[in-house]
Amino acid sequence: MSDSEIQRSIRRGVALLLIPLSSNGLPEFVAWTLPGVSSAFGAVAFVGAVLYLVVSVTRQVHAAADTPF
Repeated sequence: MSDSEIQRSIRRGVALLLIPLSSNGLPEFVAWTLPGVSSAFGAVAFVGAVLYLVVSVTRQVHAAADTPF
């Protein structure tokens, strides 16, 4: 595996871990002094992780489609 493939795999793994954590478990793990900040951060983390996964997989599929057999 090249370095870029390893980095992509690590980023995808982190994104996959962020999805369940940010969707329902973030307020249990993070105590914020401002009310609502943990839920807002959870929503942003969830959307960011899903968006990253969609873009990453789309780029990989596009690159695979351009590769001759």
